Amino acid sequence: MKLTKETLKNRLVFLGTAGARYVAFGFLRQAGGLYFDFDGFNVHVDPGPGAFVHAHKKGIDPHWTEVIILSHRHLDHCADVNHVIEAMTLGGKRKRGILFCPEDAVSHDPVVLEYTRSNLKAVNIVKEGNEYTLTDSLGVSFPIRHDHRVETYGVVFKWKKKIAYISDTRFFDKLIDAYKGVDLLILNVTMYKKRPVVDHLSSEEAAILISEIKPQVAIMTHFGRTMLEAKPWLVANAVSENTGIKTLAAYDNMIFDLQSFQVVKQR
Repeated sequence: MKLTKETLKNRLVFLGTAGARYVAFGFLRQAGGLYFDFDGFNVHVDPGPGAFVHAHKKGIDPHWTEVIILSHRHLDHCADVNHVIEAMTLGGKRKRGILFCPEDAVSHDPVVLEYTRSNLKAVNIVKEGNEYTLTDSLGVSFPIRHDHRVETYGVVFKWKKKIAYISDTRFFDKLIDAYKGVDLLILNVTMYKKRPVVDHLSSEEAAILISEIKPQVAIMTHFGRTMLEAKPWLVANAVSENTGIKTLAAYDNMIFDLQSFQVVKQR
C-alpha cells in the first residue's frame, strides 16, 4: 500500500521496528523510525538506517516532512537524518523544517552535519521539560531525560489525543509520572528478559509501565534479538492479558490510525 497525503492523514507509519545494533544493522528488521501525520502536519521521529528509502517505498514524499525529532545520537535512531534533511530542503534550495535533538547530536562529533543543519529553518536543543507549539492544534514536549548511555529523551505529542513515545532507557520509577495520562503509549522494548547491565527496557518492565501509566492502547517496538526470538506478537498478547490494556507489537510498515487507534489493513 503506497501512501498519499490523503491516506497518510492522521496516521502513524512504523518505518522500522528494529532495536539495537544486532537487529538494525543485521537487516533482521527495518530501522526507519516513526512517521506521524497530524492533520497534514508531518513529523519524522528517529530516522535510523534506511529511513529515507523505506519512506520512499511507502509513498512518503520527503517534502511533506515539517519536523524531525531525534531522541538521541545512536545510529540506529539517526543514521539517515542527514539524507532526510537534504531531501526535505532540496539540498538547501528551500530553507525549511525544524529539528529537535539533544545537544550532543550537534556538538562535538555531530551526527547531524553542520551543512545540512544550516538548511533548516530552526534547530531546537532539547532539555528535560521543554515544551513547544508546532501548530494551533499540536504541541510537543520532552518530559524527562531517560537513563541511557547518551543524552536521550522521550516525546509527548499533545493533539486531539495525547501520544507518547518512550525511547531507549533503563527502567526507573519517574517514567511513570512523566508519561501518565497519555492515550497512546509507544515503547521501545528491546529485551525480552531484564538484563541489569543493559540500559534498555525489557518486556517485563514495559508491562509495568503500561499497567501504571494506563494508556488506552500501548504499542511495543524497537525489538532486539531476544524479543524477536520470543515472537513480539505473543509477548504483546501476554502483556494485554496481564495488564487489561490493549497492547500491540508493531511490525515493519505497520500503519496505525491515530484517531480510531486501530491498525490499518493494507491492500
